[in-house]
Amino acid sequence: MIGVLELTDRRERKPQVEVRGLMGLRCLWAATPASENLREKRRLRRVCRGAEALARGGSRRVLTAPAFPYWDVLRQAGLRPVETETFCQALAAPLTLAALDRQGLRPERASVLLSGRRVSHALFQAAELLCPRVRYLSVDAGAEGEELAAWLRAEFGAAVRPPEDAGADVALCFGPEEAPGRTTFHLWGKAPDLAGFVPIPAAGGLPAGLDRLPLLALLWEEGRIQVKQLRFLPPRPKD
Repeated sequence: MIGVLELTDRRERKPQVEVRGLMGLRCLWAATPASENLREKRRLRRVCRGAEALARGGSRRVLTAPAFPYWDVLRQAGLRPVETETFCQALAAPLTLAALDRQGLRPERASVLLSGRRVSHALFQAAELLCPRVRYLSVDAGAEGEELAAWLRAEFGAAVRPPEDAGADVALCFGPEEAPGRTTFHLWGKAPDLAGFVPIPAAGGLPAGLDRLPLLALLWEEGRIQVKQLRFLPPRPKD
């Protein structure tokens, strides 16, 4: 069962643990009294109690508020966050279209670069979806990338350019290698970087107080939401 650890300002000492529904999911929710006014040692003890209560209840993965500062405490109790890498890589094609729209470019006039250490399933899927839609596509993924580029040319008659000639309007990184683009998405690792774009359900309705990306990743993983049901808020203008 997925766990939720919520820090509250309640005056009780013990966490209040109950089963709740969360957008169609059954969750074990630990409302943990850990006010910011408490001394840090006392606050840590209370967070530890909440984490232990979730672990005793059978939770292994936990949702929290954004920028939750006590993940080391949760990990010591055997809890871990919901990973977001696979979900973010599944967003590669719609993220690209959202970035091009923000740049004021039609896809059929745009250049896109896909980068990775190898051609993973997610990179292949992004290439297959984007190749018929964009003007130029480049794949930088070693020998496998060259094979994919040849297949794309044969399958779609596509304009596939070498990575060094890309001049990409959008770069999609499926691994740690840096790929230059006017907009670059880093879609790998424990903390993918969506270049300021924020995925939200097209119908709205996400609860407040929980980190949005892990929650969406969980809903997608459990089949409660599909990529086509999402839209993307653009990055906020810098001051």
